[in-house]
Amino acid sequence: MTDQICQVLTDRQKVTYCQSIKVSPQQVVRGILGHICSVGLSRYDDRLSKHLFDPTSDLLHEVRLSYWVYPYAGRTVIRDFALGNSATGNSSAMYLLKSYPVAFAMGWNKEFLFDKWQPQNFDQYANVGPTDEVDLPLDFVGLPGQLWPEHVQGNHYAAMHDGGAFIARERDPRKALRK
Repeated sequence: MTDQICQVLTDRQKVTYCQSIKVSPQQVVRGILGHICSVGLSRYDDRLSKHLFDPTSDLLHEVRLSYWVYPYAGRTVIRDFALGNSATGNSSAMYLLKSYPVAFAMGWNKEFLFDKWQPQNFDQYANVGPTDEVDLPLDFVGLPGQLWPEHVQGNHYAAMHDGGAFIARERDPRKALRK
């Protein structure tokens, strides 16, 4: 998958508004989960094990795997954080993996929607077989910045827990000006 995206990004004649690449969605989602679970110690339990080691698991029925072209250097891996939308009152546990040339956000609440921009996702491929291939669309225009979505803005807030709670949300610029 990454090789195909790199080929498009490195040939300016191939970069258009939208392209598609051939992938096996079930293998991609299990691969992403495996990469995220490999960070740190004791990073998966029985619930995740069935998805990692059973090629017929129903992971895409349980999670929304969003993806977008990520044309930036650097790597971000975040596990076990919550992202919420105060306007809708909806939130989701999230796993995030971003590394050139593609980024993934795995949300454990399929009803959760990002605030201003919705990346493509794997929802429509939930019933595809373990080795079946599909044409996966890639958007190359209107991509979010390098720090999206973990740098919260607008109605988003983020929360993390590891020995102490942490919540982040965008500061209201009107309040900052009044001080």
